[in-house]
Amino acid sequence: MIKEKKIPTILGLFILIGGLFVGVLLNNKNTNFISKASSDCVPQNPQITNITDNSVALSFVTESSCLSTLLINNQIINNSAVLANSQKSKIHYFDVTNLSDNTQYEYSFVNDGKSYPQSPKIKTAEKPNGSIPSSNLAWGRVFTPELKSASKVMLFINIPGAAPLSALVTTSGNWNISLVNSFNESKTNRFNPPQDTVEEIIVIDQEKQTTQISANTSQNNPVPDIILGQNQFSLLPVTFNAETNTGFLPSISPVQSSKELDILNPKDNEPLSTKKPDFFGTGPINSKIKIEVHSPTVYKGEVTTQSDGSWNWSPPSDLTPGEHTITATVIENGVEKIISRKFIVLAADNSLAYSASSSAITSTPTPTTTPTLTPTKIITPTVIPTIRTSKPSTSSGVPTTGNSFPTFILILTAISFISLSLFSLRKVIKN
Repeated sequence: MIKEKKIPTILGLFILIGGLFVGVLLNNKNTNFISKASSDCVPQNPQITNITDNSVALSFVTESSCLSTLLINNQIINNSAVLANSQKSKIHYFDVTNLSDNTQYEYSFVNDGKSYPQSPKIKTAEKPNGSIPSSNLAWGRVFTPELKSASKVMLFINIPGAAPLSALVTTSGNWNISLVNSFNESKTNRFNPPQDTVEEIIVIDQEKQTTQISANTSQNNPVPDIILGQNQFSLLPVTFNAETNTGFLPSISPVQSSKELDILNPKDNEPLSTKKPDFFGTGPINSKIKIEVHSPTVYKGEVTTQSDGSWNWSPPSDLTPGEHTITATVIENGVEKIISRKFIVLAADNSLAYSASSSAITSTPTPTTTPTLTPTKIITPTVIPTIRTSKPSTSSGVPTTGNSFPTFILILTAISFISLSLFSLRKVIKN
């Protein structure tokens, strides 16, 4: 007679208890099998600029290239920084129009399919009084360090007393901001920029490198050429060739051999947003200039001035964040001449850093060569605006992920083992 195989009752109970324990454990692990947007697409440092009584501009950057749209006032706004809606970008810029004056609006960014509600709400300006002022435009060009036209670049202007202003740089490197449409910080009326006031210009590129320049409202039409990574305007206008998308700087007019030793870049105590700056200056024609940068690591070099008395030199490797000193030495007519400049290399940070007016300030980020930006040092006696850092709203609560499917399977398996154990027990009792 064939002996029937049986599962002992005690073993069945152990399997049951074990199955229930494993099911509860797995359920508490918050397992989620649904794909979700990468954290690299979280909006970083959203900015509210160009506020009027019927429009506003919104912008932010992301760690990775992402698809993005803006939801506001029942409108879906596409990212102006890309040529096609299917293109991804680290720079995200939205122009919103057809709004009502003195009205609050909720809005959210949708990046790679995930929604990021923003807080606080946007409030448009009051309808201004009086007639529209005469035309007033700020415009200029932005170039890469290779003198190519910059694209996918955002530019921000902070004028004391005005609400924050911004523009998206076109693929040809051009930008413009209508100052006639600017509002004061309280957003109660139009702002009339004074003719001779210091302003701050901050440029953020696709890699989140930021360039901050101290400017003047008297130079807004046009603003001198800006070269990314340089904390001052180009000394000479860039001659640009639209066909090749490249430019060049005209030669400096010849100088006399008695040109004095000087360091033009950096200025004394100037903060630099690049870890490998290009130092340049002047000196006696065809003379050897000894360069030393005093850092935790001392860098030394030697250059010969050009026929126009100019010279330039860069350190062989990146400088560490903090204060440094550059010294230039030349021997002229048997006399040693030395000149020094202190400067600050701004610390790297993963956040966006650029200045905005006080109406947009929530934190003080730090500008760097790798998409962060906000200098920690004031370049001019004016108030340096700081970029604000916003976080997605969590008013709806943080959802807890989880999946009960494994628990149901284990419970069914346990029930099956119980039934089998009871059946085996009945047969044992009968026998």
